[in-house]
Amino acid sequence: MAFAADMHVFPGGRVDDADRAPDLLRRSVISPAEASTALGGDLGPEAALATYVAAIRELYEEAGVLLADGGRNLNVMPAPYLSQARSALVGGEVSFATVAAELGLRLRTDWLVPLSRWVTPPTFTRRFDARFFAAALPAGARVSFEGDEVAGHDWLTPAAGLEAMARGEIGMWLPTSATLQQLEHVTSIDQIRERLAPGRLGAVEVDAISPEITRVVMPSGGGVAGQPVCAYLVGRRSHVLVDPGDPTGHALEKAIAVATSRGGSIVAIALTQVDPDHAAGTEALVEMLEIPVVAGPGGGRPLPYAVHELTDEALVPFGDVRLQAVFTPGPGPEHLCFLVGEPPDLAISGDLDGRRGARTVVGPWDEPVAVTSRDRIRRMAPGATWLPGHPPSTTDGESGSV
Repeated sequence: MAFAADMHVFPGGRVDDADRAPDLLRRSVISPAEASTALGGDLGPEAALATYVAAIRELYEEAGVLLADGGRNLNVMPAPYLSQARSALVGGEVSFATVAAELGLRLRTDWLVPLSRWVTPPTFTRRFDARFFAAALPAGARVSFEGDEVAGHDWLTPAAGLEAMARGEIGMWLPTSATLQQLEHVTSIDQIRERLAPGRLGAVEVDAISPEITRVVMPSGGGVAGQPVCAYLVGRRSHVLVDPGDPTGHALEKAIAVATSRGGSIVAIALTQVDPDHAAGTEALVEMLEIPVVAGPGGGRPLPYAVHELTDEALVPFGDVRLQAVFTPGPGPEHLCFLVGEPPDLAISGDLDGRRGARTVVGPWDEPVAVTSRDRIRRMAPGATWLPGHPPSTTDGESGSV
């Protein structure tokens, strides 16, 4: 294939004009206004609902799973009937609206739980603005394939999929692997709906912490609207960007613009940890700027791009401001804190303060280890102001930490 050859991806595709057909949208359980709100409010009502319809259609075309019910009981309908309708749809002989009308479908858009939004960088030849959804497999549904787009399939837990990628057994792009990271510790579809679904999209916020550090609050950490993440641009002219967690584009462009306005550029990316809400915008910047990425020990395993893993207390070998990486597990096994300057007066602490992403399901927090890590930073940088991974921040009077 010209696109995504040999890659493991989720079923999906583009929103067609036919997905916006009024007679098709009327078959949806949720309304256009509800669809727009559920996606974070950055799409108009009809466009938002068409995205849901496209997800249902693509899943049916590519995997044979139909998220619908209606006048006919789909679970007891003769298999050849559903198969023939699907074959005609895949072959372009009929529209999805025709299939829906003939089957008397009610489109169960309420079974789709929005997750994230990913926008490819401008340097890509093929550009995408993709929305990801999760759904529970309906009772009685069976996966099947037609056409030449899908060579096969696997049912994998998120953890197993990430391990297979780390071993080099399967290929995934960052939106796929990051979604598996987001789902790794999920226990039910209801938990996804409660903890991972998007909120209202916020604005990109920029403020100067010091002459050498600018905070860029990115509104969609991990691609999830309503989950702000703090990225930090460190440097005078040669900048290191810490934790660019938003892959939707505008926040990344703002960070580049701030560096350019100083007559400089972004020369590297540093990650306090490789969770999607801290790292999801990294690959887009690497593609645009051709810059290296540094992370903590083992940080490269769940990522489908090259990472330079730093040793404890190593200096980040990029940029024109001193950044020291200190191994601080607790939030995650590879977590780093970056001490700024000599002696350090600022500490980019990531999630070490205990504040996690607003819309995420994280792994077990190792509090005793985190306490040890926090104490270590206080000893190494007494009085330093901590710069957290997520807003809002309040200053701890005893240590300057958050």
